[in-house]
Amino acid sequence: MSGFTAPVQLAPGVGIEGFRCGDELVDGWARIHSASARKRGSAVVYVSYCDGEAAGFYTLSSHSVARADVGGGWFVRNAPEQVPTVLLGMLGVDERFKGRGLGASLLRDAIQNALKVSAIAGARALIVDPSSESAASFYGRFGFTRLPGTDRMALRLG
Repeated sequence: MSGFTAPVQLAPGVGIEGFRCGDELVDGWARIHSASARKRGSAVVYVSYCDGEAAGFYTLSSHSVARADVGGGWFVRNAPEQVPTVLLGMLGVDERFKGRGLGASLLRDAIQNALKVSAIAGARALIVDPSSESAASFYGRFGFTRLPGTDRMALRLG
């Protein structure tokens, strides 16, 4: 992760408004919601910087998935009606910093934090909702698999 800081939690009230990764959903969320997510209790934002600029970020939230919405497999086997998970809600790398391995580093950090949550409070998986097939391919390289009957992907925690 040459030249990038380790991801740090964004302080409540601090945003990343100038962030642009090229995905309008992610860019819009960063611009509009990053400063208020923690205060609202909807997400914790982790940001990596390069030369004082927000180079990339991801968000984590506690989450659950209805067992009935998933079409079988390890995720629903012996699980409660609402399966406890961690949601990787957003992940993006600013266009100025793409191609330098930051996305992979951010995802590894998110996985490590999700494993900590799972060890403390119990969570079966880290869940993502890929915004495109290229995003799904990216997550697939890290072991995420499709949840049967959904557009979601999951990485088993523990």
